[in-house]
Amino acid sequence: MRLPLIFFSLLALIFASRAAAADSDWVLVDENQYSAFFYDRNGTTPARDGMIQVRTRVVYTEQGRKEALNVLHGLPEPSRLYESRYMYQIDCVEKEGRLVGVTHFDKNGAILRSSDLGDTTVLEYLPPGSRMAIVAEDNCKP
Repeated sequence: MRLPLIFFSLLALIFASRAAAADSDWVLVDENQYSAFFYDRNGTTPARDGMIQVRTRVVYTEQGRKEALNVLHGLPEPSRLYESRYMYQIDCVEKEGRLVGVTHFDKNGAILRSSDLGDTTVLEYLPPGSRMAIVAEDNCKP
């Protein structure tokens, strides 16, 4: 009797994940010779008082991909790296943020590697004008 429950739970999770991905609304924050940086207008969720979580996305240029691969050692099939998606937690009151997760994708959306960083990062000040400060300004509304 447990098998059907597990099966339907997994099926529901798959459909929910696809629906969430389909509802993404990527807002361009900035771009340079290395990448284009976006946040998901529909991917912001409250975490607790004064805190939010927000999804961001970096789509690499060829030069940016090479730079990213200098840091991403051990990435399977590194030549396929196209973009990285990050989950950040932002303290809207203190204007601080921390990275809690990252997933690297190829151009077709296949996951190359995913990491949960929630236990290894700390809140850091978001300097005015930085990509994450802009994301905070757009999403930390009273």
